[in-house]
Amino acid sequence: MKKLITGATGNFGTLALTHLSSRIPASDIVASARTPDKATEIAAKGIEVRKGDFDDQALMEQAFAGIDIALIVSAEADNETRIRQHRTAITAAKNAGVKHVVYTSVIDPRSDSAFSYSAIHADTENVIKQSGLTYTILRNSFYADLLLGGVPHALETSQYAAPAGTAGITYIPRTDLAEIAAIILANPAAHANKIYNLTGTKAITHDEIAAIIASATGKDITFADLPNDVYEGILRSFGLPEHAVIAISGLYLAAKNGDYDDVFDDAATILGRAPQSVEDFLKQALNKG
Repeated sequence: MKKLITGATGNFGTLALTHLSSRIPASDIVASARTPDKATEIAAKGIEVRKGDFDDQALMEQAFAGIDIALIVSAEADNETRIRQHRTAITAAKNAGVKHVVYTSVIDPRSDSAFSYSAIHADTENVIKQSGLTYTILRNSFYADLLLGGVPHALETSQYAAPAGTAGITYIPRTDLAEIAAIILANPAAHANKIYNLTGTKAITHDEIAAIIASATGKDITFADLPNDVYEGILRSFGLPEHAVIAISGLYLAAKNGDYDDVFDDAATILGRAPQSVEDFLKQALNKG
């Protein structure tokens, strides 16, 4: 049974490939990448690499040819583009004869969410359900890895800044989510037509995150609750596209509405263990640095 991972050279795809490679033979794995030249290390492991581009349906049908189950990793773009790309990928998978798709969605996907990217995933989930394909939908909570982006500024200013208020967010390490995807790819029958809510072990506040960073680094760091407009200005100064600025800012608005503080046990059930806690993840990452 051939298993394909899209976006195989991206952060999530790379981790999913690593976890899957430890479970099934390389000859059963296919990696799809927009730029196959960046996948030489993958090919060196005996994994077939195919060119794939969500903007090109014919090319995606070629990438999906002979594939039994495909992990479709959400793309990076504005809402209109990503909705179109995801619809193209699902159509191509069906046309090519893929039997089962696994999709990386987001926790609590809604068209009316303050987190603007949520609407993309709500649309894609609906398209998948209407396609007639067997599916597994992974509603991933937010990567704990993203919290590391604010550490350099915190070490410089003694403030870990975000417009988060007292909201709790169920962050989870990306590698745990990628391992869950690999487990499902390796044994898809057990997860047919299932939707999983994949969260961390607790809803953690940014006050707590700042305290963890302080403990791990030995620095005096506190949480600074920024106004949204100030935070958006900082994001723009980093050169982020406007759709990303609005989405990231909206994530915190949604969190303050209580959208991302529910803890589910699906991740632990699939992994056979609890996912790594944010505290352990941050301490491990910062001690490595």
